[in-house]
Amino acid sequence: MQKALADSFSKSDLLREMQPEFLEALASIAVERRLPTGQTLFMQHQEATGFYLINSGSLKIYRIGGDGREQVIHQFGEGEIVGEVPVFQGTAYPACATATTDCELIYFSRDRFIALGRQQPEIFLNMLGILSRRLRQFVELIDDLSLKDVSARLAKYLMRNCDDGSSRVVELEQTKGALASRLGTIPATLSRTFKKIQDLGAIKVSGNRIEILDCDTLESIASGEKIEE
Repeated sequence: MQKALADSFSKSDLLREMQPEFLEALASIAVERRLPTGQTLFMQHQEATGFYLINSGSLKIYRIGGDGREQVIHQFGEGEIVGEVPVFQGTAYPACATATTDCELIYFSRDRFIALGRQQPEIFLNMLGILSRRLRQFVELIDDLSLKDVSARLAKYLMRNCDDGSSRVVELEQTKGALASRLGTIPATLSRTFKKIQDLGAIKVSGNRIEILDCDTLESIASGEKIEE
């Protein structure tokens, strides 16, 4: 197996524990692809023939409503799998995927992957685990969009994405317009919400760098505490 593919497989929760002989076979059906920033990988309702492993870069997954607005569902990065639903359904992609940075991807044909999976069924159990985590994420997203206001959604996003270290800094990897879409709002409202939370002393905003100054206040906002106007 090529070393580059072996390194890529080791980044994935789905593949890293597979037996070497299976990974050898998987490498034989893998197709490496590059996707420049801003280019769409697939559209919702497009016929799906396989799925992708992100070797480097990031993709946003989103749906387009009847009025043309985007709702970002998730942002996927290195080592994550996208487009895996048709592995089980054999239908169309349920959402769109667009590169938010230059991406290196590895493509797996559905038919060839299933043929290999029949030889080592554990990979299907791993994939079901990934799908279960995605389902929990989507239920949480629906809950946030339907039951929480923009300030709670933003505070929760910041808490989830802050560094584990003492600096507690969030570096936004997407534009604030893209973040607004992900949080189910518009850029102007997001900017006002950033300012409100900053005025409370919970964060300090410097461009795309967000420093968390008061975790307790931010957690209270994330849990639904209203910000006084």
